[in-house]
Amino acid sequence: MRRKRKKQKRQIKIFIGLTICFLLIMTVGYAAFQTTLTLNAKGNIKDKSRIIQSWTSTSNEDFHTDYYKENIVSVTFLDNASVPSNATESWDVSEDEKGGVKAWVIPNNEDSTKYDLYIGAKDGVIANENSSFIFYSFSNLESISFNDNYDTSSAIIMRYMFAGGNNITTLDVSTIDNSNAINIEGMFTAWNAINNTWGNRSLVSIDGLDNFNTSKVTNMNDLFAGQPLTSINLSSFNTQNVTAMYHMFSGCGKLEILNLCGFDTNKVTNMKEMFHYISSLQHIYVGSNWTTENADITSMFTNSGVSSVTTGQC
Repeated sequence: MRRKRKKQKRQIKIFIGLTICFLLIMTVGYAAFQTTLTLNAKGNIKDKSRIIQSWTSTSNEDFHTDYYKENIVSVTFLDNASVPSNATESWDVSEDEKGGVKAWVIPNNEDSTKYDLYIGAKDGVIANENSSFIFYSFSNLESISFNDNYDTSSAIIMRYMFAGGNNITTLDVSTIDNSNAINIEGMFTAWNAINNTWGNRSLVSIDGLDNFNTSKVTNMNDLFAGQPLTSINLSSFNTQNVTAMYHMFSGCGKLEILNLCGFDTNKVTNMKEMFHYISSLQHIYVGSNWTTENADITSMFTNSGVSSVTTGQC
C-alpha cells in the first residue's frame, strides 16, 4: 500500500514538474515572439498602409506641383500621420489611397513664403518599390531629415531621387537602404532632364555612401553628374552587376582624386563621357577588376584633368 502511495506521489510530482516546465517554455516563447514582432514591426513591407505612392518626373499633384517644388525648403519624415492644425495643405500620399501616409506643408518660420514639408505614417514611412523622382527638381530644398522613419529596404528603382538641382550642400544618406535596388541612375545628379540643363549645383558632400549596398545595381548612369563634390567615398560600392556607367562623374568639377579600387567593370558596356569635364582631376585609382574591354568609352576623358586611370596603387 505504501509503495502504491509513494508511486502516486512520484507521478504527481513529475506531472507538476512537467507542467511548470511547459508553462515556462510557453511564457518565454511568447515573450520572444512578441519581441520579434516589436523588432520587425518597423519596416514590415506587409504593412501596406505605410507604403508611400510613386511619382514620375512630370508629376504635378500634391507637393509635386511646380509651386511647391520651388518653395519647399525642408523635408522631415515622421512616425505618425497626424496633420497639425497649422498645416497650409495636406495630402493622402499612401499607395493604397487609404490615408496611412500623409504629407503636409507648414510655412517656414524664417521665411513665411517658403514651406517645410512633413511626410509621416504610423511607425514610419515605407518607400515604394519605385522610389524614383520623390524629390526631383525641388530647386530650393535645403535639407532632408529621414529620422530613421523612411524604410527603403524594399525599393528596387531609385532613379533621380534627389536629382534635378537643389540647395542641399550636405546630404546624409546613412539610413538609406538600397540593398534591393537595381537602378540608381541619376540619384544625385544636378542634371534636369525636363529643361535639358543643369539645376542648382550645390552638393559638396554625401554622408553615408560607405553604407551603400549596390550588389544588385545594374545602372549607375549620371549618378553624381554635375555636382561640386570635393570627394566621394565609394569604398562600399559593389559594381559586379553594373552594365551602365555613362556620365557617372561627368561635370564633378571639384574632384581631384577618384578612388575606384573596388570597382569591377567586367560587365559594363557603356562608359561614355564617364569622367569628362572634370578639369581638376589628378588621379583615378583602379584595381585588378577594372577593364574597359567590353565598354564604349567614347569621350571618356574629354576635357578631364587626366587621360587614363592609374593601376597598381590600390
